[in-house]
Amino acid sequence: MELPLVSVVIPAYNRPNTLQIAIDSVLEQTYPQIEIIICDDSTDDRVHEMIIPYLQSFPQIQYHKNERNLFLENWHKCFDLAAGEYINYLMDDDVFHKEKIAKMIYFFNEFENITLVTSYRQTIDESGQLLPPIYATAKLYDETRIMDGKLLGDVALTRCLNVIGEPTTVLFRKKDLTELYGVYKGKQYSLINDMAAWLLLLSKGKAVYIPEALSYFRRHPNQNNNTLGLKAYSEWLDIIIASRDGGFLDTNDLFKMALHSYLERVSGYEQFAEDIKRIETILASLD
Repeated sequence: MELPLVSVVIPAYNRPNTLQIAIDSVLEQTYPQIEIIICDDSTDDRVHEMIIPYLQSFPQIQYHKNERNLFLENWHKCFDLAAGEYINYLMDDDVFHKEKIAKMIYFFNEFENITLVTSYRQTIDESGQLLPPIYATAKLYDETRIMDGKLLGDVALTRCLNVIGEPTTVLFRKKDLTELYGVYKGKQYSLINDMAAWLLLLSKGKAVYIPEALSYFRRHPNQNNNTLGLKAYSEWLDIIIASRDGGFLDTNDLFKMALHSYLERVSGYEQFAEDIKRIETILASLD
């Protein structure tokens, strides 16, 4: 039986050195049917220069240099160019375990109604050395679990934290993502676009969590998580509220847990004063 094609899509930006490591980790996959789509949003030609030898040697790699900076549209461009039945985003500073795709696609082939497969992700430093997990990347379960997607979504929402994984972590079926990547309930999220995509997928079926480290999440001073800081929380309240229409947080107790988690994150910061007032109003209406 012919194996389905998996598209590994990489929105690249000014990181030729780590991008090369990321590409190599895809080329080393034990799963044979993979194409690599690179859409380059860089402000210089270093990525293009690095990629030329790869294009000469590996026909499964496609490279597209954007004429202007596309930002979020670059993610959509990657998706549109993908020919695979399955898609896995790969950040240009992250790394795949060599068996990532093979181990994840097994669940789509063997079980019904799977819409998202994720795993534990190992944190690494700038040089690739292993780091202890941070709160968001701590192992959720010690055994492989197949669970209702909404249950996994609720775990993230009630913690106000993306415990499901960064874009690198998740494999999904292309046809299941029926909105643009990062769009949820009509809103394009930019700082938590991965969570928006995961909620859309989780609302449609079952999720798989694998406790093995099948990807490596690189932490460094210039990544978005560090440079955006508290701004990353600015979209969480909207997605918590919107998620109820998608079947998440379907009891008042779960909804309250999510709102209180958000309050804990932003309490004491003046820029979130309006959000705090909004939450207090919502909580009062639930009592």
